[in-house]
Amino acid sequence: MNNNNTLVCFEEGSQWLRADFHLHTKADKEFSYQDNDNEFVRRYVEALKQAGIGVGVITNHNKFNVGEFKALRKRARKESILLLPGVELSVNDGSNGVHVLIVFSESWLDNGNDYVSPFITTMFPGKSPEEYENENARSDKNILQVVEELEKTEREYFLVFAHIEQKSGLWKEMGGGKMGDFASPRYESVRRRTLAFQKVRTRDEKDKVKQWLKGWYPAEVEGCDAKSLDEIGRGRCSYLKIGALTFDAVRYALADHEYRVRHEPPRIQHSHIRAVRFEGGLLDGRRLAFSSALNCLIGIRGSGKSSILEAIRYALNLPFGQKAQDTRYKESLIPHLLGSGGKVIVEAVDRHGQAYEIHRILNELPDVYVDGQLQPGLAIDSTIIHKPLYFGQKDLSATGEGFETDLVEKLVARQLTDVRRRIEEQKRRVLHKIETLRDLSDAEEKRKEYEDRLKDAEYKLKIFRKHGVEDKLKEKVAFNRDLKRCEQIQSLVDEWLSALENLLGQYEDDLRNAVRYQRDVNAEFFRGYFEAYQPVIAGLDAIKKVMEETTAANQELKASYQSLVKKQEALKESFAQIERELAESMQQSGHASVRPDEFVKQSKERDRYKQLIEAAQKQEEKEKRAHDDLLKALAALNDLWWEEFRIVQKELEQINQGQSALELEAEFKGDKGSMRDYLKQVFRGSKLRETFFEQLCQQYADFGAMYRELDKIASEASSGEKFREYFLKHLKDLLTWQVPNRFVVKYRGKPLQEHSLGQRASAMMLFILSRKENNLIIIDQPEDDLDNQTIYEDVIKLIRKIKENVQFIFATHNANFPVLGDAEQVIACTYHSDHIDTQTGSIDCPDIQQSVVNIMEGGEEAFNRRKAIYQLWKP
Repeated sequence: MNNNNTLVCFEEGSQWLRADFHLHTKADKEFSYQDNDNEFVRRYVEALKQAGIGVGVITNHNKFNVGEFKALRKRARKESILLLPGVELSVNDGSNGVHVLIVFSESWLDNGNDYVSPFITTMFPGKSPEEYENENARSDKNILQVVEELEKTEREYFLVFAHIEQKSGLWKEMGGGKMGDFASPRYESVRRRTLAFQKVRTRDEKDKVKQWLKGWYPAEVEGCDAKSLDEIGRGRCSYLKIGALTFDAVRYALADHEYRVRHEPPRIQHSHIRAVRFEGGLLDGRRLAFSSALNCLIGIRGSGKSSILEAIRYALNLPFGQKAQDTRYKESLIPHLLGSGGKVIVEAVDRHGQAYEIHRILNELPDVYVDGQLQPGLAIDSTIIHKPLYFGQKDLSATGEGFETDLVEKLVARQLTDVRRRIEEQKRRVLHKIETLRDLSDAEEKRKEYEDRLKDAEYKLKIFRKHGVEDKLKEKVAFNRDLKRCEQIQSLVDEWLSALENLLGQYEDDLRNAVRYQRDVNAEFFRGYFEAYQPVIAGLDAIKKVMEETTAANQELKASYQSLVKKQEALKESFAQIERELAESMQQSGHASVRPDEFVKQSKERDRYKQLIEAAQKQEEKEKRAHDDLLKALAALNDLWWEEFRIVQKELEQINQGQSALELEAEFKGDKGSMRDYLKQVFRGSKLRETFFEQLCQQYADFGAMYRELDKIASEASSGEKFREYFLKHLKDLLTWQVPNRFVVKYRGKPLQEHSLGQRASAMMLFILSRKENNLIIIDQPEDDLDNQTIYEDVIKLIRKIKENVQFIFATHNANFPVLGDAEQVIACTYHSDHIDTQTGSIDCPDIQQSVVNIMEGGEEAFNRRKAIYQLWKP
């Protein structure tokens, strides 16, 4: 390459650039330019820029002006425009000659030389430049002879046939059987060097040519064929996806035209990561840009590529998954990479083109910013990056027990956020209902006990009533009853005041002292903060005032109570006299055992038990309502579990419809084995048999269903009472435990577990890659447990088809991914003791190509050795 040629590789990897393969300049006799010659180069490049042309080929008619080209190229480089040397050569085929655009590599201008012009001269032997440097001139060599001469130079080039349907175009001049010659072995070198047809317009003609060419067909490109500055960029466009402004990148794009050549650049409509930045740690100050398509992190083991992947996962707050492998190791990578106080920043774009920054400091939660403004509560995995998927090393092949549930979680968990929040809220309600029920659970026993004691008191009082004692001591009993009621009210007020006093004692000092906080850094903030705090102090003062007023009222109540006590005291002698007279009367009538003072005592007991029974009845009613409330709460919880399952089921139906290889089946509360194992764990030490647990789990959908029929289970089973005892003891745990749904992953109609490890890994890889809903897929070493044939034939081909709509970020040791996958961005990592070096660029960049050879192929010597051996193996 020319020493003056500065290589341009794009920071974000491969880009779509408009390319014009048919440009003319004022060196061409057909080009009209009448203005200042000194301004031509500037104005020409400005015209390219205005037309949005990023790659251009100067193809003057049978002529190459090296001085003009170098001036244009130098100016174009400053605008990041690639200009390649070329010529529009009229070869001796057809009745009018065929115009072919020859695009030369930079090697034709090596070391300040011009090898293009001498070549053109050889195409017109015996003629002067004035005779052939025009549109109508025609070489005496046909296309086969031209290619033969070009091959002799041993310099790189490629061919583009110009305006193929028009006069002097290939299809026009070599129609019918002559075009069929191109499919013959004789034209093999021409086919190999022909990378494009320019200005294809007619579909019917194109279909005919494809038949004549028997399967070979190059790219279709455009060129304005401008004859003046204002014609630059006119007409249709063609775009190339390239990662470097080089001849090789353009040549490779044309060779891979199915994926790298378009008439319109594709619009990026999926959310993706633009870049990741680091502050602190081993990548301090580094910004790694990503393509919206395929990104491959490469490096030897321990080079830091997995750390970068984990940093992205950490910033996005993506979970590992229950079946993830080596989670401790993966977690340890983050503090090692970021260091104390280190931060990772992800620049992301949502599906509508809105830009975000996700900041996460080590050991903190992520923060989301839009235009520099913090956006609290913004969901990363739904609002910003739509349904990202993450798989660490060995995660795809870890298809052991529980794998299916873990996979479903990764695929649909984000759709369950709302219903799972409501499930947790409902669980808390169920727990509260259980607590309330437990507090009321002894109501029936208490009521029966109080009823028995009341009957006893009533029986004894009948005797007193029979002897007329009740009427004579009626006033004393009434006084006792009134005093008891006052005591109850007094006790209630005393408890209320005590509770207020304890509340104030616990919080008053801390609440008042909070405003004494000394602030230096955020003084202005705390000024406003403590203004908003003033209602808290006002509330505290209000409670103190209520307490003072209640205390004063309580003193009046106590005084009133004492007045009633004094009134009773004043009647004490009168009551005593009545009791003495009754006692004497009972003795004279032969009923000395009927003591009047015992009547007063029994009357007190009767009144007390009536009150207790009334309270117990109320408690019993509350208990019944609490039991009904618990059943309703359990039904609501079950409804939420069902809603969660239906969301999962609908998502799985869509997944199953989207591809045919893998099928996911779901059964509501179908994991009876987990239900049995949990029951065994809770009932440890009960000595109940496993067969009993197994039978119950098959009979009942969940523990809520068992609770509804607990009495039936207790009465029918031989060990039913013990079961009831343990069940009620662990009621909270059992009633809020969700029986897991059962998932089965089938591959080609057979459960995945019944396939080999390699088949499982292949099936899972293809399944994950075919997901249309996941905008971002991150996989660490996707090649694990896959053979190279599967990687290329299935995985790579699929990635190439879908990467325009899905962003892939892989850390890999397998060269097939960056090379055959045609990675838009490659990040080569090298670890040092105090930092990680990174080198970025697409697979088009020579430096990246060399890194791939060194890192992934064992070095250039090993690569060339294998290449030589493969050549020997050719049939």
